[in-house]
Amino acid sequence: MTLNLIVRLIAKYALWIYIICGAIMLFYLNAALQARRFGSQTIFHLEREQAARQVYRASGMIMVLLTIVVGVYAISHYTVLPAPSFSPLPTPTPTVALTLTPTRRPLKTPTPATVTPTPRPTPTRRPRRTVVVLPTLVPDTPTPQGQAAPPQCPHPNVQVSQPGINQVINAGVEVKGTANKKNFDRYEFKFKSLDFDDEWHWVQTFRTPVENGSLGVWQTAHLPPGRYMFMVIAIDRAGNSDECVVPVVIKH
Repeated sequence: MTLNLIVRLIAKYALWIYIICGAIMLFYLNAALQARRFGSQTIFHLEREQAARQVYRASGMIMVLLTIVVGVYAISHYTVLPAPSFSPLPTPTPTVALTLTPTRRPLKTPTPATVTPTPRPTPTRRPRRTVVVLPTLVPDTPTPQGQAAPPQCPHPNVQVSQPGINQVINAGVEVKGTANKKNFDRYEFKFKSLDFDDEWHWVQTFRTPVENGSLGVWQTAHLPPGRYMFMVIAIDRAGNSDECVVPVVIKH
């Protein structure tokens, strides 16, 4: 995590590093030229040796600064950070267990016959069987949720089919679409929050163009919930860029 942060900071401030190193190199180059001019004009041996040491010291500092510039350029243009693995979790199928419990109704107790002075047989009613029909429970079938509509991107060479507009993202999402253009150099992932006064944040750089395939994985587990804008931007070797932006929602 610390190495990824250092690489991102170097790539973000590479231009300022070039400017600072260039200014320091001009300073040492001027010092070397003055020392060499002084050594060629003086007639004393010690002063010539001192001027030569100044020239060697300034040349060494210029070489160190050139090494820094080359290293920053290599890190910002050729270092590709590994994409985190993301495996979508399977959605469990709800199971409804049906348990039917029979309900018994108490039978009506017959009333005993009344004996009168004239004995007559009293008919006894036979109790009727009561049939109770219980309602049949039908389990609810979950309706699958449709995929969010993809954004209408203006550039045909930069398209995003996933995530869709206002799609809800949990821990991460696999980005699918197209990122390719003439004189292709690279494409990048960026995002910014819509709930705060935020700027675009760089996520990752890719060096291989993609046509209607997997562009990479955007990991969002470390981001706070809220509304965000996600961008795929393709850049050619001249620095010209085309982008596709889609609004999403992050929920944990």
